[in-house]
Amino acid sequence: MKNPIKICGHAKATMVNGYWLLAIGYWLMAIGFTACSDQWDDHYADDAQLSGTLWTAMKQTPDLSNFCRVIEATGYDARLASSQMFTVFAPTNAHLTAEEAERLVSRYQQEKADGARDADNQVIRQFVQNHIALFNRSVSSLTNDTVKMMNGKYEVLTHDAFGNTRLLSSNQYVSNGVLYTIDQPEPYFANVFEALSQTGRTDSLYRFLSSYNVYEFDAAESVAGDIVDGKTVYLDSVFHLTNSLLRQYGNINREDSNYLALAPTNEAWQQMYDEYIHYFNYPNSTSKRDSMVLTHTRRAIADGTIFNLNAQPSPADSLISTAYQTLYRNRPNYADERYYVYYHPYANGGALSGAEAVKCSNGQVLVQPQWNIDKRRTFFQQVKVEAEQTRYIDTIVQAREPLSQRAVPVSSAFYGKVSDNSFVEAQPLTTSSSTSVTYNIPDQLSNIGYDLYCVFVPAIAYNENASDDDRLPCRVRFTLTYRNQADSVTSTTLRRPSDNSVNFETQPDVVDTVLVASNLQFPTCALDLDEPQVTLRVQSNVTSSLSSRYTRTLRLDCIMLKPHEEEEE
Repeated sequence: MKNPIKICGHAKATMVNGYWLLAIGYWLMAIGFTACSDQWDDHYADDAQLSGTLWTAMKQTPDLSNFCRVIEATGYDARLASSQMFTVFAPTNAHLTAEEAERLVSRYQQEKADGARDADNQVIRQFVQNHIALFNRSVSSLTNDTVKMMNGKYEVLTHDAFGNTRLLSSNQYVSNGVLYTIDQPEPYFANVFEALSQTGRTDSLYRFLSSYNVYEFDAAESVAGDIVDGKTVYLDSVFHLTNSLLRQYGNINREDSNYLALAPTNEAWQQMYDEYIHYFNYPNSTSKRDSMVLTHTRRAIADGTIFNLNAQPSPADSLISTAYQTLYRNRPNYADERYYVYYHPYANGGALSGAEAVKCSNGQVLVQPQWNIDKRRTFFQQVKVEAEQTRYIDTIVQAREPLSQRAVPVSSAFYGKVSDNSFVEAQPLTTSSSTSVTYNIPDQLSNIGYDLYCVFVPAIAYNENASDDDRLPCRVRFTLTYRNQADSVTSTTLRRPSDNSVNFETQPDVVDTVLVASNLQFPTCALDLDEPQVTLRVQSNVTSSLSSRYTRTLRLDCIMLKPHEEEEE
């Protein structure tokens, strides 16, 4: 077996039968090193060795005085005078005038006076850090590399260019790095997150996303000073931005990504906010009520606005948001719906139609003045309670406990017609019992229309040999209970929409989805609350005279609150 190994691109040593031919290998290596050494010397023949630190070298270069003015005003002179290694790309005075430098300094000072920390200061991020990289980077005639700047941006570096600028001098070595001069300030290219704050029209979305910003201290990149009382005192502390919401939505602030952000204009945001806030009216007793109202209203707008462009199988047909992937994909009601997925997004009236594109360093922002996404495709979702799941059961009356959980066998004709192929069976204690089960219904929104359904399952769904008595239909009543904003309780017996009767009858031998109420609206929201705001009691209502016509056994599949849709005229 042969494994050729390149040495400096010229010589090869070969392993034959598992043994190195050492003499040949060493001879080839010697030749290779000699050639590489000569080539290396040719590449760096014009390099200069300067005395002192980067800051010393820059201060001693009159042609960099304007750049030094900005560096010193922002406090980065301390970093460039430290033992930490940097590479600096400095525009000369011919390309950064004294007036331009003073404007940068004034802007920095104004942002600082307005309370912006250095990590958020645009002069530091967009100018200072855009011209400084960690570690020392040299170039040769063969260089075609990418440099990560202190602000996280990536710039192409070749033997004669840095990003969009031309190198005027290269490889000036000092004790703590390398100095270059360039023919103009390197333009700053905003990423998706930054662009949201710079379009002048999407500040509302940016303010919400940035409200989750947290800065974490980075000891490795900070400049350490003396040790006092056993603790390191840092001359310059470096903090990195973290954002828990962006970890859910997508890291649109990272340069090594490819995202699209669909951003409503401030006017569109305000219009949606004024409508949506009524859907998140929490009870007065809710802990941190005002904060929950604010957060959920804004998330109702922002969830589903970020898209990973590297994870779109067919974006012209359907655009899958990160909210679907990370927040909602595994929710129970996804068995029936796909929220935060937008079909034909580029078609007329689609989610992206009419939006204005802003190109960014890691994707693009689409500024949307006309919001084309129906709330039924995002936050206004179906609420589904699986009747067999005990966590939803509030009380059981006049029924054998525990309730029986039934599974629909694969061989049954009803397999696949029952949610999760399982249901609960509540059997009466006596032949005259009025059996009932009360369910907690979670996560409903306030002041928005729902249609309430209860799904019943026939006995033959799990037992094809069920008796005639077990195969009788059900006759039931429904009692709905809900809390208002002041925490008082309202209970009402629901009436059949078709004839206003309080008794509902199911169809025998079929999975029967019964419409219990239409366009229900609740005064309070229960989204993410541990304490439910709505309960539904399902009660067998069979008198002795009707016992031959109806069964008292309740077989329940699920209870659903579905967003109400107005009938088209």
